[in-house]
Amino acid sequence: TAKALGWSNSANLELLVKLPQNAPEIQNFEPDLFSSSVKVTEDLFNQFKSLITQLKGEKLTINLTHYQSVIDSSVSPIPTDAWLPTLRNPEELYLAYSGEWDKLTSVARQAAESDLSSLPIIINLSQTTFKTYIGMLLLQKPIIQQIDAFVQVPKRFGAVCDFLASHNCADIPNFNPQRTWQTLMRWLLYFLPHRYAVSTPRHSEVFYRININ
Repeated sequence: TAKALGWSNSANLELLVKLPQNAPEIQNFEPDLFSSSVKVTEDLFNQFKSLITQLKGEKLTINLTHYQSVIDSSVSPIPTDAWLPTLRNPEELYLAYSGEWDKLTSVARQAAESDLSSLPIIINLSQTTFKTYIGMLLLQKPIIQQIDAFVQVPKRFGAVCDFLASHNCADIPNFNPQRTWQTLMRWLLYFLPHRYAVSTPRHSEVFYRININ
């Protein structure tokens, strides 16, 4: 393209790297790309616009000090198309993000490290914008998009557990559908409170998408 070749006033800085034809980076590029892609709907587009407005009010700087330990962590990120959150209390994610590790248990810290290493997060966000930003990242996950469509009709706890168990996230080590859905449900309610809700008729949680139209 003109931007790639420097023939544009706003040219890109692009690096060309020579790799063997059978290199894993070459073989896996398209499968990884398509497995982690979602369709951009009008709803998703409008939420992006809202987030961009919020980001304009943030004082964003390149400063990795406050969560450098996450970047240097030995935790291996889970593939995008299979990732689901592991931190049981989503409100603790901002504590980890802002470097307040002493306020977390060792179990919570390990889970937060894993989740942060799997999410492309902008640094130095305020807590309010951080919540909006994480919500947008969640909606870009293929499995979340599938759940989003699934719960347009209210679903009981067991139904969503069965739904998760039938998808590739079930291949995650130590996968437990009940615990996984409990954690994910907390994240969706916390980071996307205007999109999802839960009720408890007859001692069984029913999760559903709020009509946002």
